[in-house]
Amino acid sequence: MIIGLLSAIFLLSLYESSDLHWSTSDIDNHGGINRRSGWEVLTEIYTNDSDFQNLTKGNYSGAGAIFNEAGESIGYIRINGSYIHKTTVEMQNGTLKTLGPDNSLENLYREADSLNGSVTSTYSQMTGGEFYMITVDTPNGTVISIEKVDELPEWTTETVIKEVLEDDT
Repeated sequence: MIIGLLSAIFLLSLYESSDLHWSTSDIDNHGGINRRSGWEVLTEIYTNDSDFQNLTKGNYSGAGAIFNEAGESIGYIRINGSYIHKTTVEMQNGTLKTLGPDNSLENLYREADSLNGSVTSTYSQMTGGEFYMITVDTPNGTVISIEKVDELPEWTTETVIKEVLEDDT
C-alpha cells in the first residue's frame, strides 16, 4: 500500500511539472485521432514556399493530390484558369430548367430571377490554364520540385464543385 501511495505521489508530481500529460495532442477527448487533412497540410507547405508563391501569386486551384504523411506527396494545381458554370432552376410550375454554361455565375442567377425561378443547384468546373505537379517532402514540410505538365492526370479531372441550396420556405 505504501508503494502504491508513493507511486501516485510520484505520478502526480510529474503531471504538475508538465512532464506527464493525461492525453497526447494527437488524441481528441473522444479517443479519436485529431489530424489535419492532407490538403490542409499541403496548402500550408505551399504557402511557405517562395518559389510556389512566385509562380501562383496566391491564385491557384488544387486539382488533386496523392498525400503521403511519411514521405513524398504529389499535388496537382491549375493556375490562370477560368470557371464555367451551369445552374438548375425550379420554375414556378415545378419544372426544372438548366441555365448555362456561362463564365459568370452572377449572370445565371440574374437569368433565374428574370424567369421567376429559384436556383436549386449549381455546377462549376474550371477550364483552361496551366497545370503543374508539385512534389513535396511531407515530413520536412518543403517543396522539392515544381514541374509544368501538359495535362492533369485523368483522375484529377473528375473534381466538380456542386452546391445544393435548400428552399427557405
